[in-house]
Amino acid sequence: MKDEGSHVSERLIALVTGGSAGLGEDIARALRLEGYDVLVCARRKDRLATMGADGFATLQCDVGTADDVQALAQWVTEKFGRLDVLINCAAVALPKTEFIDMQLADVEKLLRINLLGTLSVTHALLPLLVRQGGSIVNFSSTLAQRPRAGSSVYSASKGGVEAFSKALAVEVAQHGVRVNCIAPALVRSEIYLSAGMSQADYAALLQARAAEFPLRRVGEPKDVTDMVCYLVSPRAAWMTGICIPIDGGALLR
Repeated sequence: MKDEGSHVSERLIALVTGGSAGLGEDIARALRLEGYDVLVCARRKDRLATMGADGFATLQCDVGTADDVQALAQWVTEKFGRLDVLINCAAVALPKTEFIDMQLADVEKLLRINLLGTLSVTHALLPLLVRQGGSIVNFSSTLAQRPRAGSSVYSASKGGVEAFSKALAVEVAQHGVRVNCIAPALVRSEIYLSAGMSQADYAALLQARAAEFPLRRVGEPKDVTDMVCYLVSPRAAWMTGICIPIDGGALLR
């Protein structure tokens, strides 16, 4: 684990897991524009170095590893002393594979990062959020409600995140902590490329899937980041325990 920068601030502090690339990076940058001091944790040292050079406080962390999560909580507590917003964005996807053909190691990896990672980070940092009366945003997927062939374990991992978000919202409401969830459909990001899909195949996927949405396009990062910024703001102060689909109308069909 390597700390790539830290500072103490009186401003509101947000932590974005998986915040060095793709949708997580877009969220981190959007929250900074909203006035937050943004902390970023992720696995890739090269991407963290870029974020650090841009003024973000960063820490290398695998949310699926217990020791890393413990070190993350210690880093936030000791170097910043508070946390107002937690965005659990770290996740992985694997190439489309039917469950019967999956290796159990791949099943474990998806659940360890997508589901257990969200639970572990939240558990480790919840004491700080309770102290501040903070806000948590987790990430499900429309695949949890409308799965496709080859997405069984990914769908299960995101369905678990969605159920956890709703249950936790009930528990922590008494402490002034709000927990909400976003369920995107296909949004332009790096997750499929990170899973091994070629640029050409990804471009073909985006084009083919765009025709399936009533709004006739795939999602763009801004479609999601705008909702994240809204959910953590005082404008959403009476919203908790919900999961919002950002899907171009996909769930209407």
